[in-house]
Amino acid sequence: MVRKLVEILLGKLGVTVEDSRIDAFIGLKMINMNFYPACPNPELTVGVGRHSDMGTLTVLLQDGIGGLYVKVEEDIDAGKKGDWIEISPIPGALVINVGDTLQILSNGRYKSAEHRVRTTSTQSRVSIPIFTIPKPTEKIGPLPQVVEIDGVARYREFVLQEYMNNFFAKAHDGKKSLDFAKLDSA
Repeated sequence: MVRKLVEILLGKLGVTVEDSRIDAFIGLKMINMNFYPACPNPELTVGVGRHSDMGTLTVLLQDGIGGLYVKVEEDIDAGKKGDWIEISPIPGALVINVGDTLQILSNGRYKSAEHRVRTTSTQSRVSIPIFTIPKPTEKIGPLPQVVEIDGVARYREFVLQEYMNNFFAKAHDGKKSLDFAKLDSA
């Protein structure tokens, strides 16, 4: 399913990528099982602070409790500030998050989802994300076909392990991890 989604998303960019490259973009899968206990004062705690996922796509199965919030991108020109909206669970549905790797591959056309998790005062919450990421030894950068269309690269090329080291060395702080890959002119 993830492979097909990546194929479709890259196709929408006007890009054709060999199967082996798509496999490289989703080469590793990591599964977490997250438990967020009920908290009598949920406003005083954070389940997971605001962040974006470093991989290509994240597939999330959430229970019926809720607590996942996504930040709507700020648009200064339109006067929109970046509000947080709750992603209410839908029975049997999966949430698909674009990660930092896909944002970089797409040269910023796709945006990684800044999100956070809040606890509730009444019920414990469980979520199961499946992270798809390239292998740490993969070179990641904007796809050449996208840069050709855009006329400029907004991110530099790097080995994913370098990005991982940067990502895990810092506390969750929104999408600041992407600064590691941005070019000065971007």
